[in-house]
Amino acid sequence: MPLLPGGGFGAYRYAFERVILPALEAFKPELIIVACGYDAGKMDPLGRMLLDGRAFRWMTEAVQDVARRHCRGRLVLTHEGGYCPVSVPFFGLAVLEQMSGTTTDVVCPITANHDRTPGQALQAWQKEQIDQLAMYF
Repeated sequence: MPLLPGGGFGAYRYAFERVILPALEAFKPELIIVACGYDAGKMDPLGRMLLDGRAFRWMTEAVQDVARRHCRGRLVLTHEGGYCPVSVPFFGLAVLEQMSGTTTDVVCPITANHDRTPGQALQAWQKEQIDQLAMYF
């Protein structure tokens, strides 16, 4: 689902809850395969979005819940992108921790001050854009 650069966790969460998860629920997949890229990370030079490890963990958990209900937990995530060598390992770790059900003592330096980054809350124009796009999905 295309989102404009600068979208934070609020926009991603709303897009997931409004479009992505309902589409998965309606489709009732037997297997879910996710091209798990970290381009949407806060420091990524290409995606220019504002996500941190918590957002990637939440998206993983949301898709895991659908996989448990519809495809006996069959979920494959493949790493396919993310171009900031500083942040990608931390975002990948958040996903791996969520998938494995374990946590480590590793602290993501990006997440520590992430809530102070403007743009994390869903903006009215983002909601309008997602609602308009939802008609096509």
